[in-house]
Amino acid sequence: MKAINSESLGQWRQNAPSDIGDEKGVDIGKSEKTAVDRIGKSGLLASFIERWALWIQICAMVAACLCLAPVDTFADEIDDDLAAQWTTQSVPAQMGERQFTTAHRFELGLNIGVVLTDDYYTYFPVEFDAGYRFTEMWGVRLRGSILMIHADSALSDFMDANQSSVAAQMLSDEQRGDIYAVATFHPFYGKWTAGTQNLGHFDWGISAGVGAVFSKTPNKSLTKRDLSAYAEGVFATDAHFFLLSWLALRIEAALRFYKTPQQWVVPASLSIGVSFFLPEIEVSK
Repeated sequence: MKAINSESLGQWRQNAPSDIGDEKGVDIGKSEKTAVDRIGKSGLLASFIERWALWIQICAMVAACLCLAPVDTFADEIDDDLAAQWTTQSVPAQMGERQFTTAHRFELGLNIGVVLTDDYYTYFPVEFDAGYRFTEMWGVRLRGSILMIHADSALSDFMDANQSSVAAQMLSDEQRGDIYAVATFHPFYGKWTAGTQNLGHFDWGISAGVGAVFSKTPNKSLTKRDLSAYAEGVFATDAHFFLLSWLALRIEAALRFYKTPQQWVVPASLSIGVSFFLPEIEVSK
């Protein structure tokens, strides 16, 4: 029994490692092969993701370049197109630069107008003026008006037709002319358009000053008029529509007021005319 057992045990010991080793060898081989397969698949997937990430980055950079390049390349052309189609863009109007400069230039003007607020006459004043712009906005103007051209109103026709039965024959002043000086302020400018068509440039401003008016004023008995001079105040607003660098169409609304011994007289007028701008005077700084 002992011999058999020893021999059996020895044979078992001799065979056992081989059997176990062979069995384990087979298992280990399979495990190693599975691990290699897993590592290979993971590596391929990581490599695939890295390559796609690289291509995505390249495409993003190319797209950014394509989007940004036209903005820089065509910015000047777009600005030119916008400038060509720019209207008043009154947010505010003076966002752009003046196309026609008026600073340090003399302005000569000729206007004709109408005074519609007088009950007795409808006047058609002829106005002459000369001005100077110290800056684009600030200036002064001297104006003289001839008011001898007028038309009778319904009231003056009635008075002329009934002079024999009406004691008061002269009810109102008969203005002959005036002269005044004003300070001018033109802070606004822009373009005037018809639809999308640019027609020209303009500036707009206000003025105020004092002067003298010459009128024939009724006497106390209202039977005749005497020529007198009175101090007057003036408020006005005007706009220049530039046709050329030296020529502009001007529209103006003015309110004058003065006091006679009998009453306050407040003529309001509308006028239209032309302005001639002389060449700019060089001013040393």
